[in-house]
Amino acid sequence: MPVLGAAIDLSGLSLPFTVSDVIGSVNSLLGWVGPFVLLAIALGFAPKIISFIKSIFGRAASR
Repeated sequence: MPVLGAAIDLSGLSLPFTVSDVIGSVNSLLGWVGPFVLLAIALGFAPKIISFIKSIFGRAASR
């Protein structure tokens, strides 16, 4: 039975992908998902920005 906290020997382990493969995949995924995240953020902030602009123009018109 292995001892808890003992060093694990990973010298014989080989993976079917490299670090550059993982980075490329993550970069590609962010390229696809990023615009949707930006759209969701924009839709969340749009009412606040519109009301801010209306309040600025409302104050300027009342002067």
